[in-house]
Amino acid sequence: MKRNQQQPLPSLTAKEKSVLQFIEAELLHKGISPSYQEICDHFGFASFNSVQNYLKQLSQKGYVSIAQNQKRAIQLLHSAEAFQKDLIERLQIPAEPSRGSLSNQSSPKNSAFDDHMKVLPIPFLGRVAAGAPIERLTDNEFIDIPLNLVKNHKDLFALKVEGDSMIEEGIFDGDTLVIQSQATARDGDLIVASVEQEATVKRFFHKANPQTPEMGKLIELRPANKRLTSMWYQPQQVQIKGLVKALLRSY
Repeated sequence: MKRNQQQPLPSLTAKEKSVLQFIEAELLHKGISPSYQEICDHFGFASFNSVQNYLKQLSQKGYVSIAQNQKRAIQLLHSAEAFQKDLIERLQIPAEPSRGSLSNQSSPKNSAFDDHMKVLPIPFLGRVAAGAPIERLTDNEFIDIPLNLVKNHKDLFALKVEGDSMIEEGIFDGDTLVIQSQATARDGDLIVASVEQEATVKRFFHKANPQTPEMGKLIELRPANKRLTSMWYQPQQVQIKGLVKALLRSY
């Protein structure tokens, strides 16, 4: 499926993006596209039907092309980052100033104001709430954030907070968090994690629990509410989704 270069790319769901990133990585490291079996094994899909559905969606959105009746015939048309880059490029196209117009002459103060007024649409994936895995939250919904809110605009998404487990960090029920997607964290990082298919926001630590040191290093997810205590998990039970980079609040 060929797409007009002037036509904006459609957005990807979190799982579509993961599949596309896996295809990219395999092409980069092996020089050939992954087989259906390799995709199925990597994501733990129950059957090839799931693989076919995701590839069909990626093809319809113009990110890949799939040759019929050929093995390992997935052709990459756009990277997983292409949609966000496309958005940023369209948002940052500067208006051409009128000649002789003093009001269009830039100054450091005006430039800062202009940057503050620019916005970046990022995917809104729903709420950080017990029982709500991130992958199953709302797809194809976006919110606008100030372009200068975070320095790195790569792989951002937003989640709305439910509950009061982080109130001593200044994070309240109803706040919107801007998250940088990544799968690793360092001690003390404020993260979004998925544990047993439930999403949560906590401080991350990799250490032994003083009460059960014989268990070795565990993952501590530490709340910021004196009424609550830390949760401790085996490392394989915790899937890090990203780091909290900014907070938005409506009054």
